[in-house]
Amino acid sequence: MISVEEALEQVLSYVDVLEPERKPILDCLGQVLAEDVYSTIDIPPLDNSAMDGYALRAGDTRGASESSPRYLVVVGEIAAGSIPTKEVRPGTAIRIMTGAPLPEGADAVVRFEDTDEVSRKSSRGDLSHIGILCQAKKGLNVRSRGENIARGDLVLKKGKVLRPQEIGVLASLGRSTAMVIRRPIVAILATGDELIGVDQPLAPGKIYDSNTYTIAAEVSRYGGIPKILGIGRDSVQSLTEKIDEGLDADMLITSGGVSKGDYDIVKDVLAERGEIGFWTVCMKPGKPLAFGIMKKIEGRRKRKVPHLGLPGNPVSSMITFEQFARPAILKMMGKKMLAKPAIRAIIKDDIANTDGRRLFARVIVTKRGGQYYASVTGPQGSGVLTSMAKANGLAIIPESSKGVKAGDMVEVQMLDWGEEQGEVKTLPVVSIVGKSGSGKTVLMEQLIAEFKRRGYKVAALKHSRSGIGIDHPGKDSWRFAQAGSDAVFVNSPGKLAFIKSLDHELNIEEIMPIVGPEFDLILVEGFRESKTPKIEVHRKELGDDLLCSPEELSAIVTDGSLDTDIAQLPWGDTVTIADFIEKNFVLKSQDSAFLPPGRKKGR
Repeated sequence: MISVEEALEQVLSYVDVLEPERKPILDCLGQVLAEDVYSTIDIPPLDNSAMDGYALRAGDTRGASESSPRYLVVVGEIAAGSIPTKEVRPGTAIRIMTGAPLPEGADAVVRFEDTDEVSRKSSRGDLSHIGILCQAKKGLNVRSRGENIARGDLVLKKGKVLRPQEIGVLASLGRSTAMVIRRPIVAILATGDELIGVDQPLAPGKIYDSNTYTIAAEVSRYGGIPKILGIGRDSVQSLTEKIDEGLDADMLITSGGVSKGDYDIVKDVLAERGEIGFWTVCMKPGKPLAFGIMKKIEGRRKRKVPHLGLPGNPVSSMITFEQFARPAILKMMGKKMLAKPAIRAIIKDDIANTDGRRLFARVIVTKRGGQYYASVTGPQGSGVLTSMAKANGLAIIPESSKGVKAGDMVEVQMLDWGEEQGEVKTLPVVSIVGKSGSGKTVLMEQLIAEFKRRGYKVAALKHSRSGIGIDHPGKDSWRFAQAGSDAVFVNSPGKLAFIKSLDHELNIEEIMPIVGPEFDLILVEGFRESKTPKIEVHRKELGDDLLCSPEELSAIVTDGSLDTDIAQLPWGDTVTIADFIEKNFVLKSQDSAFLPPGRKKGR
């Protein structure tokens, strides 16, 4: 068996970005732009009004107020789409509608609400004059020519995924078509003598073919074009004929026929017609998974079609599609964000993992008070398709884990979130540890100041074994807690404190969801027993021994020299220490936002 990461790496290595095509812009939604788009026009093309009101000279409104209006002569009106024929001279104004070109001489627009027009109309007064009730500055309510887009601007870059707003921008430039990476055609074949079509009577020993529809819907969901081949029976001849029908596609996906049974012959046909890359993966469900290349000869040209053989059980088929077929389809479409969006959640159920494979448990994720919670959806058998219908996430239990207990933190892939939504940043956490008197608090202060100077948003977390001194007896917060409040919030301008009594000491993994994802770096003082990266502050005057074992440390800040292979950083050189943290933790965490969960940078 190979790991999930190794399997994904092989799949992605066999698929390439497809060629571009020009299409009507409405047909391009969700596709990747294959050209840079420059503007040939100014938007807006002329200075125009951002409001319904009066175009005028700002200087004519000097000192205007409700108690002291400035009266101007109205010399015309301009509707949107028309061209001004009159000029605004000193002491005059022109009634103007939103989007209408600004007349010559005008440099501001005052809204109807800031004039006496309403009162004049209600009293059937003279509308040949208007009272201005506020002082205007030049440019008030005016949209300048080219303010949005100037002629020659690079408006949309090659590689941009086209959303409705980008389609609108293309239309605003007068473009009816766009050059985009084409959608892959994915041939879909279900296999097995037990399968029948959904429109046929259910005979004894038969089951309806659900995999074809599930996979076809998945292909469409992620931007591909499904080509349904039907059902291949359990014979080499039947499978070969069906597979031949699908070899003009960009990818072939089969379901079933990849286990070790006598009738699981898809992998045998694959071996005869092409190349097998692998056929078992260290995951559950989804261990029997075949991948390789099908060969097709077109005249003198040999064509290779990547083939993914999914398991026959419907849940296994869906989960393996999500892990391998989905990123392959996205890559063929030219997309860069291939990782499934993931969050950290508190699991509400015990989940055992007994056979050393990566377990994907179907869960329903909810959010309460800024924290995600995940509950299993019921029976987790690989044939229980309703467990997927109830789920909005997959809780990932690593191969190395025997399982999780209720209350543990787990990683969850979100099934219904789009990849663009899943630009999930791994929040870098670095612990500064050291013996008492080593100067770790001083180093924390210096590092916070240095990272703020570099433009990072930093949070600090301190571990205190002697308790927290912010909840003093006699203070209102203390009185509320004494009265029985389970949690107390204290809010003042610019600050919020949260106090909650706990029945156990929280670890860093439990604290991070409370801290939130808004920061670029969390610097921690203490927590020497945590599994976060640790930098130990060492002072020669306190002895040569270290507080932590060498394998726990990422670096040592020291005013001496130690006999160790661990990186040693000079005490007092805050810039060098910050450089080490930035390079090894902050920047790497930003890169990992685009990698599949569990994938290591540089593999």
